[in-house]
Amino acid sequence: MKSNVNRLGEMLVEAGLIDQFQLESALSMQRNLGGQIGSALVKLGYLPEETIVEFLESQEKYSRISLQDFEVPEPLMTLLSVDRMLELMVIPIELRKTRNEKILRVAMTDPTNLKLIDDLQFATGCKIIPVLALEIEIEQAIKSNIFKEPTKPPIEKSVIDYNVVDFSAAATEDPRLDRLLELLKEKGVLSMLDIERVKFN
Repeated sequence: MKSNVNRLGEMLVEAGLIDQFQLESALSMQRNLGGQIGSALVKLGYLPEETIVEFLESQEKYSRISLQDFEVPEPLMTLLSVDRMLELMVIPIELRKTRNEKILRVAMTDPTNLKLIDDLQFATGCKIIPVLALEIEIEQAIKSNIFKEPTKPPIEKSVIDYNVVDFSAAATEDPRLDRLLELLKEKGVLSMLDIERVKFN
């Protein structure tokens, strides 16, 4: 296989679902327009997305999830920007905490893309477990979860430790520092992970 990024394409060639010319065409489209290799293959008409998803599911390494009407916990939607999620076609769906690490399940169209997984681990500070989902469902889930009306005032909906400790409950002794951290978070300068490190380290 040529690289981790192109792993899915090489797997599809080896399975006889596409030929090398179709893979090279899809890779060229991906280089020019961005996005995932599977999406390029679908847009070029070489394979239906369902065929790619069924193929990956058959590898027994990747579980599939339906995101129809799926509600993502609000704090998870702050881990990545909406633009980034739409660009990468990924959405965080669950966070579990063990003694030594945070494990984040992320729905994506190409769970074979190890570079993408590494990038997500760096961006979120969590170990990433990829879960397979259709592109249209990921896109709809991102939009439906990010644009819903907030259920709490902004200061209360911000969460340290993602669904574990309220931001307000983790206040420092200096209210000016709390407000500064909140403003930096709102402007996208600091992530929830950054704020957690400032407050607890």
